[in-house]
This record gives sequence, C-alpha cells and structure tokens, in this order.
Amino acid sequence: MAAGGSPPVDPKTVALEVQKGKSMEEIQRIFGIKMKSQVQDLYVRGLRQLGEIPQFEMPKAKEKEVAQITDPGYRRSIGQSGSITLTRSLLLEKLGFQQGDVFQVLRQGDDLILRKVE
Repeated sequence: MAAGGSPPVDPKTVALEVQKGKSMEEIQRIFGIKMKSQVQDLYVRGLRQLGEIPQFEMPKAKEKEVAQITDPGYRRSIGQSGSITLTRSLLLEKLGFQQGDVFQVLRQGDDLILRKVE
C-alpha cells in the first residue's frame, strides 16, 4: 500500500498489472493510490524500467540571449490611440536600423519583439 508510511509502489509492478488488463481504478485500490495521475506516472516509469519505452534525456534549453537595454531613457508607453511611437533617432541612430527596414511584431510572455524581416 502507498498510503501513509507504507513503502513506495514499484513502477514495474504497476506496469505489469496494467499489461494484465487491470483497470486504473483497480490499481488505485490495490496499491492505495489516491490520484489517477500517480498511476499514470508509475505506469510510464514502469514501462521505462521494463525497457518498453526507450530511456531518453530531455534536451537542454538553449540559453536565451540577454536583451540589451540601449538607453533607459528610451522607454515607451502605449498612448491614448493604442500606439507606441519609436522615434527616428532611436531606430536609426541608437539601434542601427535603416529607412525601409520591415519588422514582424511578436509577443513572448510580457515582451514585445520587433524581428527584422528580409
């Protein structure tokens, strides 16, 4: 039994019980597991231990480039009309873009990203 101070449930045993055709509710009752998600987790871990599912490493997240703040004085807010004004001096002189450049506007979490499009 998994409840209280009982020893933990062996994932292989759960996987074997599922393969024998036992229902999730039966497995919960047999092993004293409260949540179906715990049964599912034990089942997948058991399949891995039995070699039914190949072991794999999760790919490491790429390190994100840290955004540079060009000049804290160049903060912008959304105006009454719902627009944000980026001045010529900010875009051309400070950020190095050229007249005629085209951008795609993306949202990533709370950030807005202007990505230059070729």
